[in-house]
Amino acid sequence: MRILLIQPEYQIVGFGFRLAAMPEPLHLEILAASIPDHEVKILDMRIEANLPGVLESFTPDLVGVTALTTEVYTARDVLMAVKGFSKDIFTVIGGHHATLMPEDFFIPQADAIALGEGEGVFAELIDAVEKEKPLGNVPNLIWQSKDHRFVRNPRGVVDLNMDDMPLPRRDLVEQYRKDYFFLFDKPDSSVATGRGCPYRCNFCSVHEFYNGKTRQMCAERVLKEIKDIDTHHITFVDDNFLMNYRREDKIADMVKAEGIEKSFSMECRTDSIVRHPELVEKWVDRGLYASLLGLEGATDAALKDVNKSNSLATNDEAIRILKDNGVIIWGAFIVDPTWELDDFKRLRDYVNEKEITHTQFTVLTPLVGTELYRQRFNELLTYDYTCYDTLHAVTPTKLPREEFYKQFANLYQQTDLGPYFDLVSEGKLSVDDCRRGKRMLDAMSHWEYYIDKDPVLGTVRDQSEALPGAELAAHRDNKIRLA
Repeated sequence: MRILLIQPEYQIVGFGFRLAAMPEPLHLEILAASIPDHEVKILDMRIEANLPGVLESFTPDLVGVTALTTEVYTARDVLMAVKGFSKDIFTVIGGHHATLMPEDFFIPQADAIALGEGEGVFAELIDAVEKEKPLGNVPNLIWQSKDHRFVRNPRGVVDLNMDDMPLPRRDLVEQYRKDYFFLFDKPDSSVATGRGCPYRCNFCSVHEFYNGKTRQMCAERVLKEIKDIDTHHITFVDDNFLMNYRREDKIADMVKAEGIEKSFSMECRTDSIVRHPELVEKWVDRGLYASLLGLEGATDAALKDVNKSNSLATNDEAIRILKDNGVIIWGAFIVDPTWELDDFKRLRDYVNEKEITHTQFTVLTPLVGTELYRQRFNELLTYDYTCYDTLHAVTPTKLPREEFYKQFANLYQQTDLGPYFDLVSEGKLSVDDCRRGKRMLDAMSHWEYYIDKDPVLGTVRDQSEALPGAELAAHRDNKIRLA
């Protein structure tokens, strides 16, 4: 079969986290690798928007689309466009949002909705479609019957051994490679060496998507993938790469033994760093230069509010360890809509004190599938998913909304150039890198840019235009409250 996998587009031009990163659609590359007996093409619509041309030239038998919450509308539009091109093309939607709120894709143009990890459904679905076998036998699938009802099959257990996973089909996005980046590293390749997270932060749906399970590749399988990558820079996109220090220690030793010389960045929890500072030192010797830390807040109370299961003292010690080893810190912080002026000042002072040059500030957002969504559903000001980009307050703010955005945007204003000068002097950043970074910060520091998708001050979809998932969530919430 000819299979087209699509990464849909969503962005506000010149604004948002796309300025800081645009990773490759690794999930689609992995999915493509799981069906080696079929002809597969990946269309990344963030870069190439010519869907009609691709449908015309490739003539797929099946189209698979993925979507995060902010991409729901564009994903639905893609499904409609595909069916408009040919009703004979089988369409399937999957990914985080489709798994956690499948009702939003109960539309005539969606033949099936894949739930959970793609490897647990996709190969069997392809086989069923190709051989015209009943879809009712495919686990982890919701499918549209001939009388247009959506039928939910039983959820099956995904018995996935990550050590046996084929290498991602990176060749299918080679034409886009130059456009994939993290911060100043372009081109960049993403590597996922594990799945799931054992922690339960209330703003995150990772543990919900993976049903509380975690998996990791063995060191040998990780090294095999590293050796297969052509780009100089690699980003480990695991939620906590240093979760199993024995494995990561072995990977570091194997990287050195193989004579691999690459530049690495990784996402880590600060408590993992504090428990094994020697591992940071070893990875710096192997090419680690930057780490994304979910610091979340500047007080223990802020960490407790999001159920981070960590402490400010641990964060501080991890920052010290990374700085002592010359690792650039990409610090991620959460801003609660209930904050007052003193809370913003406290966070600004903390960032300046710790000299965190690379910062990411997000508004605490009740994303679909999270505990926070269930807790604060009644506070939601909009069901328009384009507002759920973690840059807009979808719940009431304690400060006047314009003032809230002024304070939020002000977090991105960097006035102390000393730390940047040090990074340039040490060869960690170039002058061009700093200029590009300043352009990113300048874009994010204009408070007026946040108004467009604000549910009160901007132009958003009316509550009456809510998709079925939100209506169902409201019904569930009412039942809970009435009980």
